[in-house]
Amino acid sequence: MGAIYLAVIGLSAIGVHGLVKRFSLPVSRQVLLPVTVVTTVVFLLVDAVGIWRGWFATPLSSTLLMLPGRGALDAGLPIEEVALLAALAALVVVLMSARKSREGRREGELSARRAGAAILIGITVGTGALLANIGGEYTAATAGLAAGALLLAAPLLARSQASRWSVAIFLGLTLVFDNIMCAAGLFHYSSAPRSGVMLGYAPVEDILYAAAFVLFAVRLTASARAAKGRWWRLLLASRPVSWINTALPFAGGALAAGAGEAVGAWFLPLVIWWGVAYNLYLYGINDLYDLATDRKNPRKGGAEGALLQNGDLPTLRLLLLLAAFTGALFLLTGTATVPMWCLLGIAVATAYSAPWFVRARAVPILDAAISATHFVIPAVAGLALGGAFQQSWVAPLAAFFFWNMGSHVVGALQDVDADRRSRIATVGTLLGVRGGGWFAIALYAVAGLLLFMQGEPLQRIAATLPLASILSLLPLVAGRPTHQAARAAWRRFMLLNLFLGAGAAMLIIRSLVGAA
Repeated sequence: MGAIYLAVIGLSAIGVHGLVKRFSLPVSRQVLLPVTVVTTVVFLLVDAVGIWRGWFATPLSSTLLMLPGRGALDAGLPIEEVALLAALAALVVVLMSARKSREGRREGELSARRAGAAILIGITVGTGALLANIGGEYTAATAGLAAGALLLAAPLLARSQASRWSVAIFLGLTLVFDNIMCAAGLFHYSSAPRSGVMLGYAPVEDILYAAAFVLFAVRLTASARAAKGRWWRLLLASRPVSWINTALPFAGGALAAGAGEAVGAWFLPLVIWWGVAYNLYLYGINDLYDLATDRKNPRKGGAEGALLQNGDLPTLRLLLLLAAFTGALFLLTGTATVPMWCLLGIAVATAYSAPWFVRARAVPILDAAISATHFVIPAVAGLALGGAFQQSWVAPLAAFFFWNMGSHVVGALQDVDADRRSRIATVGTLLGVRGGGWFAIALYAVAGLLLFMQGEPLQRIAATLPLASILSLLPLVAGRPTHQAARAAWRRFMLLNLFLGAGAAMLIIRSLVGAA
């Protein structure tokens, strides 16, 4: 059932993309991707609360994979939910583009005052519904969400026919397909926390949830359009291609320690934090203090880093504070270990980039070592959920460290010319392109040797993977040490890392689970 569900979501996304192409709708990735990411993350957190409190659940038989973090109904988040929320958010952006919108820049702007008022009214409505004993927790929560989102989107709905049509179409589709999914048994609802009012097979709370979702996404779409690329640049500042590089080590570490359920429903917010908020802080603070040098670097402005404008900086600073603050909020998990590792990650990221701290980014060799630590910390944070640290974890973590250190060196080599023009000392400027290439090869070899020396068969298999990274660097050290050669080596690394990084992580994690 889970495979069919995921396939249908995929086919629906392809169909929406086909409509965009067929009717030449003005859907820009600068709007589509930020709105999709923000909406998906926000409502995944809503789902995490719902799972924790037992508002709804997906039966294990209806999903390909259920994440750890089981709630009151003994179920976690189905992996298909991530794809569903992303597809629905993208659908809203497309609907908003299907009809001409007359709202101007002023109506599209999203002020902090209105956002705060929306949160306040949502809390007030939800609390009032709960105190008045209208339905239950799920009813109160969805009513509060819908009320807050309505206040947020009200000025836009008053002026924009596109937004009104988008909301109406989305709710109509929700009523149809939610009934189909509920009838198919994809969702299960506890009777206690809701009103019991049904719209066919679907509870009325699902429509309130959908109303909150579409109103929120419509508001974000208009705001992203009015921002003229700012949201896109801030998204690039978080390096979305790297989110998996920190979220997976954390989740894998927790599973290796047998601690997937140690924090209960907090597991999903923690995965999101290590994947999204941590990367936003890690790379955002780097872009903030490297703004002048990035403008001299021709490779900036895409997936490898944003080229920020001065007007982006106030928003970026607020986002950095938010990322750090949410790390501290994990004190609510009831253990100091969780926020301690989050704040340690923030501190090390600050030490790498901030000129008022250490600025390890401009200290050769130390830059590579601190950079590698950025990716080891999430893995250790996950392992720490299991309590006692095991000796068998040291060698794989050390191998992971040296692998990431070598990867940083490869990335630094392509910036040697730009860094020298900006008078920044790095491991690349110290060793040069060819010397840096040999240093990276040595680091990869150490990582492979550490894994090969272990008794666990899967770790020995993983030890062969750094050989591919070494082979990819041979053209660099054998040929002319030019910027073009370094750039080509980095591109080969990025392509290989999609497979080698995931493969090594899976093998090492599986071996650690066995050892545990």
